[in-house]
Amino acid sequence: MGRYKDLKDVRFANGRLTQKEVADKLGISVNSYVRIENGEHIGSTKTWVKLQKLFNLTDAETWELQKNKIK
Repeated sequence: MGRYKDLKDVRFANGRLTQKEVADKLGISVNSYVRIENGEHIGSTKTWVKLQKLFNLTDAETWELQKNKIK
């Protein structure tokens, strides 16, 4: 496993941004982001690319976080 266990961990490690702040930076609704963070929705590739850039994640970290969301 990478340096992060889940998206909440990523969010807290990067300035303790709120879910709303992350959603705003991604250009999605808070509800959509919360569903992604909670594993209720995988999210689009576009959203994951933006998350990767926002949090300076490696490809491997991004894949690991996505993989953990697939139920």
